[in-house]
Amino acid sequence: MALWQLLAERPGQHKRQLVTGLQRMGLLDVSTTDVNRLLYASQETFAHDGGTPRIWRLTDQAPHYRLTLSTTAAAPSPRCYVGKAPRAWQAEAFAEWQAGGRRGVVEAVTGTGKTTVGVLAAAAAVDAGEKVLVLVPGRELLDQWYEVLRRDLRVTRVGRFGDGHKDSFDDHPVLVAIVHSARRHQMLRPGSAGLLIADEVHRYGAKTFAMALEPEFGARLGLTATYAREDDGLQEFLEPYFGDVVMGCSYQRGLADEILAPFRVGFLGTELTPDEREQYDFYDERARALRGRLILDYGCPGEPFGEFMAHVNELSQGGHGNASATADARRYLHAFSKRRQLLADCGRKQEALASLAPVLAVANQGLVFGETTASAEEAAAVLCRNGVPALDFTSALRHKDRKHRLAAFKHGQVKVLTAPRVLDEGVDVPQAEVGVIMAGSRSKRQMIQRMGRVIRPKVDRRPATFFVLYAKGTSEDPAMGAHEDFREQLIGVAQDVRDFPVRTKLVDLLRWYREGRFMS
Repeated sequence: MALWQLLAERPGQHKRQLVTGLQRMGLLDVSTTDVNRLLYASQETFAHDGGTPRIWRLTDQAPHYRLTLSTTAAAPSPRCYVGKAPRAWQAEAFAEWQAGGRRGVVEAVTGTGKTTVGVLAAAAAVDAGEKVLVLVPGRELLDQWYEVLRRDLRVTRVGRFGDGHKDSFDDHPVLVAIVHSARRHQMLRPGSAGLLIADEVHRYGAKTFAMALEPEFGARLGLTATYAREDDGLQEFLEPYFGDVVMGCSYQRGLADEILAPFRVGFLGTELTPDEREQYDFYDERARALRGRLILDYGCPGEPFGEFMAHVNELSQGGHGNASATADARRYLHAFSKRRQLLADCGRKQEALASLAPVLAVANQGLVFGETTASAEEAAAVLCRNGVPALDFTSALRHKDRKHRLAAFKHGQVKVLTAPRVLDEGVDVPQAEVGVIMAGSRSKRQMIQRMGRVIRPKVDRRPATFFVLYAKGTSEDPAMGAHEDFREQLIGVAQDVRDFPVRTKLVDLLRWYREGRFMS
Protein backbone atom coordinates (compact mmCIF):
# COMPACT_ATOMS: atom_id res chain seq x y z
CA MET A 1 0.00 0.00 0.00
CA ALA A 2 2.82 2.39 0.87
CA LEU A 3 4.64 1.56 -2.38
CA TRP A 4 1.41 2.18 -4.28
CA GLN A 5 1.12 5.60 -2.65
CA LEU A 6 4.70 6.57 -3.47
CA LEU A 7 4.28 5.65 -7.15
CA ALA A 8 0.81 7.19 -7.36
CA GLU A 9 2.22 10.49 -6.09
CA ARG A 10 5.38 10.35 -8.21
CA PRO A 11 5.70 7.78 -11.00
CA GLY A 12 9.16 6.80 -12.20
CA GLN A 13 11.29 5.85 -9.17
CA HIS A 14 13.95 3.21 -8.66
CA LYS A 15 14.12 0.91 -5.64
CA ARG A 16 16.51 3.06 -3.59
CA GLN A 17 14.26 6.08 -3.99
CA LEU A 18 11.31 3.96 -2.91
CA VAL A 19 13.20 2.75 0.18
CA THR A 20 13.92 6.37 1.13
CA GLY A 21 10.24 7.22 0.69
CA LEU A 22 9.19 4.29 2.87
CA GLN A 23 11.64 5.36 5.56
CA ARG A 24 10.11 8.83 5.58
CA MET A 25 6.77 7.12 6.20
CA GLY A 26 8.25 5.52 9.30
CA LEU A 27 8.99 2.08 7.79
CA LEU A 28 12.61 2.22 8.93
CA ASP A 29 13.51 -1.47 8.70
CA VAL A 30 12.61 -1.96 5.03
CA SER A 31 15.55 -2.88 2.76
CA THR A 32 16.03 -2.67 -1.00
CA THR A 33 15.77 -6.48 -1.07
CA ASP A 34 12.34 -6.25 0.58
CA VAL A 35 11.17 -3.64 -1.92
CA ASN A 36 12.57 -5.53 -4.91
CA ARG A 37 10.86 -8.75 -3.86
CA LEU A 38 7.47 -7.07 -3.47
CA LEU A 39 7.70 -5.12 -6.72
CA TYR A 40 8.44 -8.25 -8.77
CA ALA A 41 5.85 -10.32 -6.87
CA SER A 42 3.05 -7.82 -7.63
CA GLN A 43 3.31 -7.39 -11.39
CA GLU A 44 -0.41 -6.68 -11.69
CA THR A 45 0.29 -3.50 -9.69
CA PHE A 46 3.88 -2.52 -10.52
CA ALA A 47 5.75 -2.35 -13.86
CA HIS A 48 9.30 -1.30 -14.74
CA ASP A 49 10.95 0.15 -17.84
CA GLY A 50 13.57 -2.58 -18.29
CA GLY A 51 16.45 -0.14 -17.78
CA THR A 52 19.32 -0.04 -15.29
CA PRO A 53 18.36 0.75 -12.61
CA ARG A 54 14.75 -0.36 -13.06
CA ILE A 55 12.34 2.59 -13.00
CA TRP A 56 8.95 1.63 -11.57
CA ARG A 57 5.40 2.86 -12.12
CA LEU A 58 1.88 1.66 -11.49
CA THR A 59 0.20 -0.50 -14.13
CA ASP A 60 -3.12 0.44 -15.70
CA GLN A 61 -4.65 -2.47 -13.75
CA ALA A 62 -3.27 -1.40 -10.37
CA PRO A 63 -5.89 -1.39 -7.58
CA HIS A 64 -6.83 1.88 -5.91
CA TYR A 65 -6.07 2.39 -2.23
CA ARG A 66 -7.00 5.16 0.13
CA LEU A 67 -4.02 7.44 0.87
CA THR A 68 -3.68 6.90 4.62
CA LEU A 69 0.11 7.15 5.11
CA SER A 70 1.85 10.51 5.13
CA THR A 71 5.39 11.25 4.08
CA THR A 72 7.70 13.33 6.21
CA ALA A 73 7.68 17.02 5.32
CA ALA A 74 10.73 18.30 3.50
CA ALA A 75 13.40 19.83 5.70
CA PRO A 76 13.46 23.65 5.87
CA SER A 77 15.90 25.47 3.64
CA PRO A 78 19.38 26.15 5.09
CA ARG A 79 19.77 29.39 7.04
CA CYS A 80 22.07 31.15 4.59
CA TYR A 81 19.93 30.27 1.55
CA VAL A 82 18.09 33.39 0.33
CA GLY A 83 17.05 32.23 -3.15
CA LYS A 84 13.56 31.49 -4.41
CA ALA A 85 11.52 28.89 -2.58
CA PRO A 86 12.61 25.47 -3.96
CA ARG A 87 10.26 23.54 -6.18
CA ALA A 88 8.78 20.42 -4.62
CA TRP A 89 11.13 18.04 -6.44
CA GLN A 90 14.17 20.16 -5.53
CA ALA A 91 13.31 20.08 -1.82
CA GLU A 92 12.65 16.33 -2.01
CA ALA A 93 15.93 15.65 -3.82
CA PHE A 94 17.89 17.77 -1.33
CA ALA A 95 16.27 15.90 1.59
CA GLU A 96 16.99 12.51 0.01
CA TRP A 97 20.62 13.46 -0.63
CA GLN A 98 20.99 14.46 3.01
CA ALA A 99 19.29 11.26 4.20
CA GLY A 100 21.73 9.26 2.06
CA GLY A 101 24.77 10.48 3.98
CA ARG A 102 25.24 13.59 1.80
CA ARG A 103 26.47 11.57 -1.15
CA GLY A 104 24.77 10.88 -4.45
CA VAL A 105 23.95 12.07 -7.96
CA VAL A 106 20.84 14.07 -8.87
CA GLU A 107 19.69 13.42 -12.44
CA ALA A 108 17.20 16.03 -13.65
CA VAL A 109 16.03 16.91 -17.15
CA THR A 110 17.54 20.12 -18.51
CA GLY A 111 15.39 23.09 -17.57
CA THR A 112 13.96 21.68 -14.34
CA GLY A 113 16.43 23.47 -12.06
CA LYS A 114 19.07 21.03 -10.84
CA THR A 115 21.36 23.95 -9.97
CA THR A 116 19.03 24.88 -7.09
CA VAL A 117 19.64 21.48 -5.46
CA GLY A 118 23.35 22.26 -5.57
CA VAL A 119 22.85 25.71 -4.08
CA LEU A 120 20.77 24.24 -1.22
CA ALA A 121 23.54 21.70 -0.55
CA ALA A 122 26.16 24.46 -0.64
CA ALA A 123 24.12 26.60 1.77
CA ALA A 124 23.77 23.72 4.24
CA ALA A 125 27.54 23.11 4.10
CA VAL A 126 28.25 26.81 4.73
CA ASP A 127 25.86 26.70 7.69
CA ALA A 128 27.95 23.82 9.07
CA GLY A 129 31.23 25.73 8.61
CA GLU A 130 32.43 23.55 5.70
CA LYS A 131 34.26 24.53 2.52
CA VAL A 132 32.37 24.13 -0.78
CA LEU A 133 33.95 23.41 -4.17
CA VAL A 134 31.76 23.55 -7.28
CA LEU A 135 33.39 21.87 -10.29
CA VAL A 136 32.28 23.04 -13.75
CA PRO A 137 33.48 22.04 -17.24
CA GLY A 138 33.99 25.52 -18.71
CA ARG A 139 33.99 29.30 -18.35
CA GLU A 140 30.27 29.80 -19.13
CA LEU A 141 29.27 27.66 -16.16
CA LEU A 142 32.02 29.22 -14.06
CA ASP A 143 30.38 32.63 -14.47
CA GLN A 144 26.82 31.30 -14.12
CA TRP A 145 27.48 29.43 -10.86
CA TYR A 146 29.44 32.38 -9.47
CA GLU A 147 26.52 34.76 -10.05
CA VAL A 148 23.90 32.33 -8.72
CA LEU A 149 25.85 31.58 -5.53
CA ARG A 150 26.51 35.27 -4.86
CA ARG A 151 22.81 35.97 -5.33
CA ASP A 152 21.37 33.07 -3.34
CA LEU A 153 23.79 32.72 -0.40
CA ARG A 154 23.71 35.26 2.44
CA VAL A 155 26.98 36.97 3.46
CA THR A 156 29.23 34.38 1.87
CA ARG A 157 32.36 35.20 -0.12
CA VAL A 158 32.33 33.25 -3.37
CA GLY A 159 35.57 32.81 -5.28
CA ARG A 160 36.61 31.49 -8.69
CA PHE A 161 39.48 29.27 -9.79
CA GLY A 162 40.45 28.98 -13.45
CA ASP A 163 40.08 31.20 -16.54
CA GLY A 164 42.55 33.65 -14.98
CA HIS A 165 41.06 33.53 -11.47
CA LYS A 166 43.15 32.18 -8.57
CA ASP A 167 40.96 32.50 -5.48
CA SER A 168 41.40 29.95 -2.70
CA PHE A 169 39.71 28.56 0.40
CA ASP A 170 41.97 30.74 2.55
CA ASP A 171 39.53 33.64 2.24
CA HIS A 172 36.57 32.17 0.32
CA PRO A 173 34.39 29.46 1.90
CA VAL A 174 32.87 28.73 -1.52
CA LEU A 175 34.86 28.26 -4.74
CA VAL A 176 33.69 27.64 -8.29
CA ALA A 177 36.47 25.97 -10.30
CA ILE A 178 36.93 24.82 -13.88
CA VAL A 179 37.82 21.14 -13.80
CA HIS A 180 40.84 21.59 -16.11
CA SER A 181 42.40 23.87 -13.50
CA ALA A 182 41.22 22.09 -10.35
CA ARG A 183 42.63 18.71 -11.38
CA ARG A 184 46.16 20.10 -11.24
CA HIS A 185 45.89 21.34 -7.65
CA GLN A 186 45.03 20.16 -4.16
CA MET A 187 41.98 22.33 -3.50
CA LEU A 188 41.00 21.23 0.06
CA ARG A 189 43.57 21.01 2.82
CA PRO A 190 43.77 17.59 4.54
CA GLY A 191 41.70 17.49 7.70
CA SER A 192 39.24 20.15 6.49
CA ALA A 193 35.52 19.42 6.17
CA GLY A 194 34.16 20.03 2.72
CA LEU A 195 31.48 19.46 0.08
CA LEU A 196 32.29 18.85 -3.59
CA ILE A 197 29.53 19.64 -6.10
CA ALA A 198 30.20 18.41 -9.65
CA ASP A 199 28.00 20.04 -12.27
CA GLU A 200 27.66 18.05 -15.52
CA VAL A 201 29.07 15.17 -13.46
CA HIS A 202 28.99 12.72 -16.38
CA ARG A 203 31.91 14.67 -17.83
CA TYR A 204 34.23 13.67 -15.00
CA GLY A 205 34.21 9.94 -15.76
CA ALA A 206 37.33 10.49 -17.87
CA LYS A 207 40.62 9.63 -16.14
CA THR A 208 42.10 13.12 -16.39
CA PHE A 209 38.98 14.89 -15.05
CA ALA A 210 38.51 12.30 -12.28
CA MET A 211 41.77 13.61 -10.80
CA ALA A 212 39.74 16.62 -9.55
CA LEU A 213 37.52 14.36 -7.40
CA GLU A 214 39.53 14.77 -4.20
CA PRO A 215 38.95 12.14 -1.50
CA GLU A 216 39.28 14.82 1.21
CA PHE A 217 35.73 16.02 0.47
CA GLY A 218 33.48 13.96 2.73
CA ALA A 219 30.22 15.26 1.23
CA ARG A 220 29.71 14.82 -2.52
CA LEU A 221 26.94 15.79 -4.93
CA GLY A 222 26.82 15.19 -8.67
CA LEU A 223 24.40 17.05 -10.95
CA THR A 224 23.51 16.03 -14.49
CA ALA A 225 20.70 15.94 -17.03
CA THR A 226 21.69 12.48 -18.21
CA TYR A 227 23.89 10.26 -16.09
CA ALA A 228 25.38 8.22 -18.91
CA ARG A 229 28.65 7.73 -20.76
CA GLU A 230 29.72 5.59 -23.70
CA ASP A 231 32.62 4.10 -21.72
CA ASP A 232 32.96 2.56 -18.25
CA GLY A 233 33.74 5.88 -16.56
CA LEU A 234 30.61 5.73 -14.39
CA GLN A 235 31.58 2.38 -12.91
CA GLU A 236 35.31 3.11 -12.66
CA PHE A 237 35.34 6.67 -11.33
CA LEU A 238 31.95 8.24 -10.61
CA GLU A 239 29.94 5.58 -8.78
CA PRO A 240 32.75 4.76 -6.29
CA TYR A 241 33.12 8.47 -5.52
CA PHE A 242 29.54 9.80 -5.49
CA GLY A 243 27.50 6.69 -4.76
CA ASP A 244 24.02 6.07 -6.14
CA VAL A 245 21.61 8.24 -8.07
CA VAL A 246 19.17 9.88 -5.66
CA MET A 247 15.83 11.42 -6.51
CA GLY A 248 15.77 13.73 -9.51
CA CYS A 249 13.26 15.09 -12.00
CA SER A 250 12.12 13.06 -15.01
CA TYR A 251 10.14 14.25 -18.04
CA GLN A 252 7.01 12.89 -16.40
CA ARG A 253 7.58 14.81 -13.16
CA GLY A 254 8.59 17.99 -14.98
CA LEU A 255 5.48 17.93 -17.15
CA ALA A 256 3.19 17.06 -14.22
CA ASP A 257 4.60 19.95 -12.15
CA GLU A 258 4.46 22.25 -15.21
CA ILE A 259 8.18 22.89 -14.97
CA LEU A 260 8.61 21.76 -18.58
CA ALA A 261 6.63 22.67 -21.67
CA PRO A 262 4.75 19.88 -23.44
CA PHE A 263 6.49 18.99 -26.68
CA ARG A 264 6.13 17.25 -30.04
CA VAL A 265 8.84 15.62 -32.17
CA GLY A 266 8.88 15.18 -35.93
CA PHE A 267 11.47 12.99 -37.70
CA LEU A 268 12.11 14.35 -41.20
CA GLY A 269 13.94 12.14 -43.68
CA THR A 270 16.29 13.39 -46.40
CA GLU A 271 18.34 11.60 -49.06
CA LEU A 272 22.01 11.69 -49.86
CA THR A 273 22.97 12.85 -53.34
CA PRO A 274 24.33 10.08 -55.60
CA ASP A 275 27.87 11.30 -54.97
CA GLU A 276 27.33 11.49 -51.20
CA ARG A 277 25.75 8.02 -51.23
CA GLU A 278 28.74 6.54 -53.06
CA GLN A 279 31.16 8.11 -50.60
CA TYR A 280 29.07 7.16 -47.58
CA ASP A 281 28.79 3.51 -48.64
CA PHE A 282 32.54 3.36 -49.27
CA TYR A 283 33.51 4.77 -45.86
CA ASP A 284 30.74 2.86 -44.07
CA GLU A 285 31.87 -0.50 -45.50
CA ARG A 286 35.49 0.35 -44.74
CA ALA A 287 34.72 1.40 -41.14
CA ARG A 288 32.65 -1.74 -40.49
CA ALA A 289 35.36 -4.05 -41.82
CA LEU A 290 38.12 -2.32 -39.86
CA ARG A 291 36.00 -2.30 -36.68
CA GLY A 292 35.61 -6.07 -36.93
CA ARG A 293 39.34 -6.50 -37.44
CA LEU A 294 40.22 -4.22 -34.52
CA ILE A 295 37.96 -6.26 -32.23
CA LEU A 296 38.89 -9.75 -33.42
CA ASP A 297 42.58 -9.34 -34.24
CA TYR A 298 43.74 -6.64 -31.85
CA GLY A 299 41.51 -7.14 -28.80
CA CYS A 300 39.60 -3.84 -28.81
CA PRO A 301 36.39 -4.17 -26.74
CA GLY A 302 33.25 -4.19 -28.89
CA GLU A 303 31.13 -2.40 -26.29
CA PRO A 304 30.65 0.13 -24.90
CA PHE A 305 31.46 2.20 -27.96
CA GLY A 306 33.40 4.80 -25.96
CA GLU A 307 35.75 2.10 -24.68
CA PHE A 308 36.23 0.79 -28.22
CA MET A 309 37.13 4.27 -29.44
CA ALA A 310 39.51 4.81 -26.51
CA HIS A 311 41.42 1.64 -27.41
CA VAL A 312 41.46 2.53 -31.11
CA ASN A 313 42.83 6.00 -30.36
CA GLU A 314 45.53 4.45 -28.18
CA LEU A 315 46.49 1.99 -30.93
CA SER A 316 46.63 4.80 -33.47
CA GLN A 317 49.36 6.54 -31.45
CA GLY A 318 51.83 3.71 -32.16
CA GLY A 319 54.76 2.77 -29.95
CA HIS A 320 53.34 -0.64 -28.94
CA GLY A 321 55.32 -2.75 -31.41
CA ASN A 322 52.45 -3.61 -33.78
CA ALA A 323 52.62 -1.54 -36.94
CA SER A 324 49.62 -3.32 -38.51
CA ALA A 325 47.39 -2.46 -35.54
CA THR A 326 48.48 1.18 -35.70
CA ALA A 327 47.77 1.37 -39.43
CA ASP A 328 44.33 -0.25 -39.10
CA ALA A 329 43.41 2.01 -36.18
CA ARG A 330 44.35 5.09 -38.18
CA ARG A 331 42.44 3.86 -41.23
CA TYR A 332 39.37 3.21 -39.08
CA LEU A 333 39.48 6.69 -37.51
CA HIS A 334 39.80 8.27 -40.97
CA ALA A 335 36.82 6.30 -42.35
CA PHE A 336 34.75 7.02 -39.23
CA SER A 337 35.52 10.75 -39.44
CA LYS A 338 34.72 10.95 -43.17
CA ARG A 339 31.41 9.10 -42.70
CA ARG A 340 30.44 11.41 -39.84
CA GLN A 341 31.41 14.52 -41.80
CA LEU A 342 29.30 13.40 -44.77
CA LEU A 343 26.23 13.16 -42.55
CA ALA A 344 26.96 16.48 -40.86
CA ASP A 345 27.45 18.36 -44.14
CA CYS A 346 24.75 16.59 -46.18
CA GLY A 347 23.54 19.16 -48.73
CA ARG A 348 19.93 18.03 -48.71
CA LYS A 349 19.68 18.57 -44.98
CA GLN A 350 20.35 22.23 -45.67
CA GLU A 351 17.56 22.07 -48.28
CA ALA A 352 15.29 20.52 -45.66
CA LEU A 353 16.22 23.31 -43.26
CA ALA A 354 15.29 25.85 -45.95
CA SER A 355 11.88 24.17 -46.21
CA LEU A 356 11.48 24.70 -42.43
CA ALA A 357 12.25 28.42 -42.73
CA PRO A 358 8.53 29.39 -42.75
CA VAL A 359 8.06 27.42 -39.52
CA LEU A 360 11.00 29.19 -37.88
CA ALA A 361 9.74 32.53 -39.19
CA VAL A 362 6.38 32.00 -37.45
CA ALA A 363 7.87 30.60 -34.23
CA ASN A 364 8.92 32.65 -31.24
CA GLN A 365 12.62 31.94 -31.88
CA GLY A 366 14.38 28.69 -32.60
CA LEU A 367 17.61 26.76 -32.18
CA VAL A 368 19.33 24.68 -34.86
CA PHE A 369 21.82 22.06 -33.69
CA GLY A 370 24.54 20.83 -36.05
CA GLU A 371 27.68 18.76 -35.56
CA THR A 372 30.36 20.98 -37.05
CA THR A 373 31.19 24.67 -37.12
CA ALA A 374 30.92 24.65 -40.92
CA SER A 375 27.43 23.14 -40.89
CA ALA A 376 26.26 25.66 -38.27
CA GLU A 377 27.61 28.57 -40.32
CA GLU A 378 25.95 27.22 -43.47
CA ALA A 379 22.65 26.72 -41.63
CA ALA A 380 22.64 30.36 -40.53
CA ALA A 381 23.35 31.46 -44.10
CA VAL A 382 20.54 29.25 -45.47
CA LEU A 383 18.01 30.72 -43.05
CA CYS A 384 19.11 34.30 -43.77
CA ARG A 385 18.69 33.67 -47.51
CA ASN A 386 15.17 32.50 -46.76
CA GLY A 387 14.22 35.58 -44.78
CA VAL A 388 14.86 34.34 -41.22
CA PRO A 389 17.37 36.44 -39.20
CA ALA A 390 19.90 33.87 -37.94
CA LEU A 391 23.40 33.82 -36.49
CA ASP A 392 25.81 30.95 -35.90
CA PHE A 393 26.97 30.36 -32.33
CA THR A 394 30.23 28.40 -32.31
CA SER A 395 33.36 27.88 -30.25
CA ALA A 396 35.28 29.73 -32.98
CA LEU A 397 33.75 32.99 -31.72
CA ARG A 398 35.31 35.03 -28.96
CA HIS A 399 33.67 34.77 -25.54
CA LYS A 400 32.32 38.32 -25.67
CA ASP A 401 30.92 37.76 -29.18
CA ARG A 402 29.02 34.69 -27.96
CA LYS A 403 27.58 36.77 -25.10
CA HIS A 404 26.48 39.48 -27.55
CA ARG A 405 24.79 36.91 -29.80
CA LEU A 406 22.96 35.33 -26.87
CA ALA A 407 21.78 38.79 -25.82
CA ALA A 408 20.59 39.57 -29.36
CA PHE A 409 18.70 36.27 -29.41
CA LYS A 410 17.16 36.95 -26.00
CA HIS A 411 15.90 40.39 -27.07
CA GLY A 412 14.49 39.18 -30.40
CA GLN A 413 16.99 40.89 -32.67
CA VAL A 414 17.97 37.43 -33.94
CA LYS A 415 15.28 34.85 -34.67
CA VAL A 416 17.43 31.70 -34.73
CA LEU A 417 20.79 30.58 -33.36
CA THR A 418 22.60 27.77 -35.18
CA ALA A 419 25.22 25.88 -33.22
CA PRO A 420 27.31 22.71 -33.09
CA ARG A 421 27.95 21.10 -29.70
CA VAL A 422 28.71 24.36 -27.89
CA LEU A 423 25.01 24.73 -26.97
CA ASP A 424 24.53 21.13 -25.80
CA GLU A 425 25.25 21.93 -22.16
CA GLY A 426 26.67 24.62 -19.93
CA VAL A 427 25.15 27.64 -21.69
CA ASP A 428 22.07 29.36 -20.27
CA VAL A 429 20.03 29.66 -23.47
CA PRO A 430 17.07 32.07 -23.56
CA GLN A 431 13.61 30.72 -24.31
CA ALA A 432 13.07 29.12 -27.73
CA GLU A 433 9.99 27.44 -29.18
CA VAL A 434 11.36 25.30 -32.03
CA GLY A 435 14.45 23.11 -32.17
CA VAL A 436 15.94 21.55 -35.31
CA ILE A 437 18.51 18.78 -34.91
CA MET A 438 20.51 18.62 -38.14
CA ALA A 439 22.61 15.57 -37.34
CA GLY A 440 21.10 12.92 -35.09
CA SER A 441 23.62 11.76 -32.49
CA ARG A 442 23.97 8.11 -31.45
CA SER A 443 24.18 9.50 -27.92
CA LYS A 444 20.81 9.58 -26.15
CA ARG A 445 22.41 11.96 -23.65
CA GLN A 446 23.19 14.52 -26.34
CA MET A 447 19.72 14.28 -27.87
CA ILE A 448 18.06 14.79 -24.48
CA GLN A 449 20.30 17.74 -23.65
CA ARG A 450 19.45 19.41 -26.94
CA MET A 451 15.75 18.93 -26.29
CA GLY A 452 16.20 20.42 -22.84
CA ARG A 453 17.21 23.71 -24.44
CA VAL A 454 13.71 24.10 -25.89
CA ILE A 455 11.24 22.47 -23.48
CA ARG A 456 11.35 25.17 -20.84
CA PRO A 457 7.79 26.41 -20.18
CA LYS A 458 6.50 29.19 -22.42
CA VAL A 459 4.73 32.30 -21.15
CA ASP A 460 1.54 31.35 -23.03
CA ARG A 461 1.94 27.60 -22.20
CA ARG A 462 2.28 26.59 -25.86
CA PRO A 463 4.14 23.33 -26.68
CA ALA A 464 7.70 23.14 -27.94
CA THR A 465 8.35 21.52 -31.33
CA PHE A 466 11.36 19.53 -32.52
CA PHE A 467 12.38 18.43 -35.97
CA VAL A 468 15.06 15.73 -36.20
CA LEU A 469 16.62 15.56 -39.68
CA TYR A 470 18.24 12.32 -40.82
CA ALA A 471 19.66 10.79 -44.00
CA LYS A 472 17.74 7.74 -45.19
CA GLY A 473 19.64 4.47 -45.33
CA THR A 474 22.40 5.60 -42.98
CA SER A 475 23.28 5.19 -39.32
CA GLU A 476 20.91 8.12 -38.60
CA ASP A 477 17.84 6.37 -40.04
CA PRO A 478 15.26 5.24 -37.41
CA ALA A 479 14.33 2.40 -39.79
CA MET A 480 17.86 1.06 -39.27
CA GLY A 481 17.71 1.28 -35.47
CA ALA A 482 18.88 4.86 -34.96
CA HIS A 483 17.48 6.82 -32.01
CA GLU A 484 15.84 3.68 -30.60
CA ASP A 485 16.54 4.54 -26.94
CA PHE A 486 15.68 8.18 -27.53
CA ARG A 487 12.38 7.39 -29.26
CA GLU A 488 11.46 4.89 -26.57
CA GLN A 489 11.90 7.56 -23.94
CA LEU A 490 9.59 9.91 -25.88
CA ILE A 491 6.72 7.44 -26.04
CA GLY A 492 4.13 8.34 -23.43
CA VAL A 493 5.80 11.69 -22.77
CA ALA A 494 5.63 13.65 -26.03
CA GLN A 495 2.25 14.90 -27.22
CA ASP A 496 3.05 13.55 -30.68
CA VAL A 497 5.92 11.68 -32.35
CA ARG A 498 5.57 11.89 -36.13
CA ASP A 499 7.60 10.39 -38.99
CA PHE A 500 7.64 12.53 -42.14
CA PRO A 501 8.70 10.85 -45.40
CA VAL A 502 11.33 12.24 -47.75
CA ARG A 503 10.14 15.31 -49.68
CA THR A 504 7.25 16.04 -47.35
CA LYS A 505 5.56 19.21 -48.60
CA LEU A 506 6.10 22.46 -46.75
CA VAL A 507 2.36 22.90 -46.30
CA ASP A 508 2.18 19.59 -44.39
CA LEU A 509 5.08 20.53 -42.10
CA LEU A 510 3.58 23.94 -41.44
CA ARG A 511 0.14 22.46 -40.77
CA TRP A 512 1.57 19.96 -38.25
CA TYR A 513 3.49 22.71 -36.51
CA ARG A 514 0.45 25.02 -36.32
CA GLU A 515 -1.75 22.21 -34.99
CA GLY A 516 0.64 21.68 -32.10
CA ARG A 517 1.24 25.36 -31.50
CA PHE A 518 -2.39 26.05 -30.78
CA MET A 519 -3.12 22.91 -28.76
CA SER A 520 -4.81 23.64 -25.46
